[in-house]
Amino acid sequence: MKKILIVDDERSFLLSLKDGLGKHGDKFQTLTAENGREAVDVLRSVSIDLLVTDLKLPVMNGFELLAWTSRHQPQLPVIVMSAFGTPEIEARLSKLDTLQFLEKPLDIHMLEEGIFNGLNAGGKSFIRGITLSTFLQLMKVEKKNCTLKISNAHEVAYLYVTRGELIDAEYGELTGLEAALDIVGWSHSEIEMDGICRRQDDVIKLSMEHLLIEAFKRKDEAAELEKSDLGGVNKRVTGFLDGLSGKEKKEEPAQSNDYQFLVKLLVRLAAVQEFTIYNLDNELVAKNPGLCSLDEINPIVFDNLLDPLAEDLKAGTHNFVTFNSVSRNKYLLFRSHQYRVMVKLMAGSQAQQIIQDVERHTKRQS
Repeated sequence: MKKILIVDDERSFLLSLKDGLGKHGDKFQTLTAENGREAVDVLRSVSIDLLVTDLKLPVMNGFELLAWTSRHQPQLPVIVMSAFGTPEIEARLSKLDTLQFLEKPLDIHMLEEGIFNGLNAGGKSFIRGITLSTFLQLMKVEKKNCTLKISNAHEVAYLYVTRGELIDAEYGELTGLEAALDIVGWSHSEIEMDGICRRQDDVIKLSMEHLLIEAFKRKDEAAELEKSDLGGVNKRVTGFLDGLSGKEKKEEPAQSNDYQFLVKLLVRLAAVQEFTIYNLDNELVAKNPGLCSLDEINPIVFDNLLDPLAEDLKAGTHNFVTFNSVSRNKYLLFRSHQYRVMVKLMAGSQAQQIIQDVERHTKRQS
């Protein structure tokens, strides 16, 4: 028989729920716990099929309990009970598909429906487990302070939250917004929670809602670009036209697919607004998804100006250059292997940071 665990610090409320659900005794057994620590003890000793929990709990709160289940029992379906406070917040959270949310005071019929949805693996409105993005939205609603240790395969990162807002992040050599956008997009994460925020300065300066939107926008764009294989299409079209014109087939460079790595990296970087990538034959092999104002600008034009200038100044070959347009947009031009890359920067971004990110990720690829 299936077992559900309900966690709440109000004993009378627990007893009334257990009583009300007693009529379904032939379908599932109801267990209870009055705090997160008791719940963990039950989860360790009994095979539970569904967890129903409040967020405000003594000893070990609901967030810590959710972090524990994410790490140790990631496939466990969860229903969260909480007084979210406003219809706007409830409406926003209801759009999430990773948890079921029931607002207090609780309607027993809604709880019954939620339980059967959760126990039914085919329920379209319910996905097992809890994702990092959902957890962060819960933190936002409850205005929590914490430090989150996020593990994904062999990677470890840290998120710092103050009053429900993400103020800093660390992942390898990345920090701040760049690290946060990368981490939040991870699909399968284990979450460990420290109830104290170990940072004081807000270096991200972006609301949780906008950060999540931007992170998943970039993730979707990267997936779409990889799916469409834009660079590969360009190469195949070029080869087809060369064949029609009778041109001899050129030898492919030894690292002909390096631009795919560059595309994936540039799409993920928050500092990059638009980009184009050209090969040594001055052919456009890839650009950012969506509208791109750079695809008519060939970097060879700048090389023709900069190479003679560098020679006159005895400055050697240039690796990258930045410049501003009349409209005050900032641009970066650099070389990576056999490719020239043109980038339009987001306002306030540092070109040197992009160069360092490219070099660091290139070393990882080699």
